[in-house]
Amino acid sequence: MKYDTPDPALSQTMRDQAMMDVVYKIVHDLRGSVRAIAELPNWIEEDLQDLGMSLPEAPAQSFDLMRRHAEKLNMMLDQLSLYSKTGYREAERISVRTCLDRAIAALNLPSDMQVRARFDPAEIEMNPDALMSMFLILLGNAAEHNAEPVRVAVTGCLRDGYWEMLLRDNGVGFPAGKLERVFDPMSKFSIVETGGAGMGLAILRRLADSYGGVVEALPPRTKRDGATIRLRLKQNHRD
Repeated sequence: MKYDTPDPALSQTMRDQAMMDVVYKIVHDLRGSVRAIAELPNWIEEDLQDLGMSLPEAPAQSFDLMRRHAEKLNMMLDQLSLYSKTGYREAERISVRTCLDRAIAALNLPSDMQVRARFDPAEIEMNPDALMSMFLILLGNAAEHNAEPVRVAVTGCLRDGYWEMLLRDNGVGFPAGKLERVFDPMSKFSIVETGGAGMGLAILRRLADSYGGVVEALPPRTKRDGATIRLRLKQNHRD
């Protein structure tokens, strides 16, 4: 009897998808409990007010701390949910500039932050929501992880069947020797405390994978360079 040899790449894809299904179920089960923990201080305070009592200062501070940790945990669950559901979506001809403008409009960027962009060609084959998500992650990270007035330069071009985008900011950049690890889930290497869960670049990598592409962090060319991210997304990609 002849047996077909399993495709290693397909087997790995199936294992990855199974793991993402488990992550999604865990997130779904935990979400209700986290929301209850976040609301618990409010319920106790309301009950005390009904009794004509006010919460002493020390417990009030503890309750505020509980709320902040619950909010952070809820943010982490949201990002894990997005990470587990990220996958290939049907592509169409889209304007890169339009997706960038939509992302900038959706973000609460600092008023002194400047974004310069140049794209040639101006249109590519991709899902517009996926590209907007990429811009949201990249620009959001640049704004959150740098304390000084942020300057971002974005360029995009076609090269060898891929659309290649390069984003560079003027911030502190990535730690030396950890350029690959910044894409690991829940990795946080910023010197600025943002309260995030460290999932943004992990989601970005999954988005790039879903388009047959790659994403990498590059070392700075000069002392003025901060974080530099290069995305290469395959064009005319179909499952």
